[in-house]
Amino acid sequence: MASRKDYYDILGIRRGATEEEVEKAYQRLARTYQSAPQPGNRTADFRFREILEAYEILSNKARRERYDRLGIDFPFQEDFWDEILEEAEEENSLEGFEDLWEPGFDGGRLGAEQASSKGKDIHVTLEIDLEGAARGVAKKVQVLQEIPCVTCGASGVNAEGPRKFCGQCGGAGQIQVGLPPSASAKECDRCQGTGKVYTQRCEICSGKGWVGRRRAVTVQIPPGVNDHCRLYLPHRGHAGKAAGLKGDLVAEIRVKPHPHFGRKGDDLYAGLSLAIWEAALGTEVEVSTLDGTARVKIPAGVQSGDQIHIPKRGIPFLQGGGRGDQILCLKIQVPREVDEKSRKTLEELERRSSAVSRRKRDWTGRSGKRE
Repeated sequence: MASRKDYYDILGIRRGATEEEVEKAYQRLARTYQSAPQPGNRTADFRFREILEAYEILSNKARRERYDRLGIDFPFQEDFWDEILEEAEEENSLEGFEDLWEPGFDGGRLGAEQASSKGKDIHVTLEIDLEGAARGVAKKVQVLQEIPCVTCGASGVNAEGPRKFCGQCGGAGQIQVGLPPSASAKECDRCQGTGKVYTQRCEICSGKGWVGRRRAVTVQIPPGVNDHCRLYLPHRGHAGKAAGLKGDLVAEIRVKPHPHFGRKGDDLYAGLSLAIWEAALGTEVEVSTLDGTARVKIPAGVQSGDQIHIPKRGIPFLQGGGRGDQILCLKIQVPREVDEKSRKTLEELERRSSAVSRRKRDWTGRSGKRE
């Protein structure tokens, strides 16, 4: 047979009590039973269920109006507490919003204490040419920076929206720590002792607690950077949590290939072709460098593969204090076709030159007499 309950009497309040009075009465009674756990005491357990049931009826406008119309004849079912708990847990569930709520907010807390942590880094890639790597260059880049949502104070919840009792502490605002007889109660870290959690996301940040802001950042690339070099700009990344430091802006440098120069370390390499007579007699040539042109003397008797260094015409040292060289890699050009007069000159050179051996060499490189 159904029993009858006076919910106002259970909470110890008058029938015309305001919502605030209902809330305060429930919090006071719930804390009493949570802070003094009595395992195995079925009377205390039933009493707590009555308090929670009364609060669920009187804190809900529609249920309270129905109860006031029916008076104390409002039926109390033995399984009503379990149904309310299941309903409340379902309403408070954030299932489907796991990718929106920040983990630190734990499903709808407002102003909850969070551990301070540094914000995430922002990574960008900047492409420059070899001249920019040698001289340094400023590059402007647009980044999307995460900053705290001002509307919800980075909580991700709508403070004006509805609230439901906390499923972690059962609405008591406290939870039991340890086992009797040394058991104690501590403030619920999910609802922060209020017994309720917010169930509506902030419309501005969609429950994330942060919003995106586009910002132009100028990255000053120093002379001497190389391909895949990374530059770190402190505190130019995403905002940190709970007043934590901002992350960094990490810029990875990509140096485009140059049509004439190759780079190895801080040295620049370039090819230089010489005619036979230039290589044999020596000459002076004008070559291009990153700083303009330079006159270079080629000594007589150079061979293909020889290298000529032009000091301090390479890439500046990244840490300062010097500069690499520009290195000319020599290649002797042999004419594909010669006229009759030139042929006779070469034949005469062959006869006269002591540098030309008239002996043949086998594949081992050993000399032998010409047959």
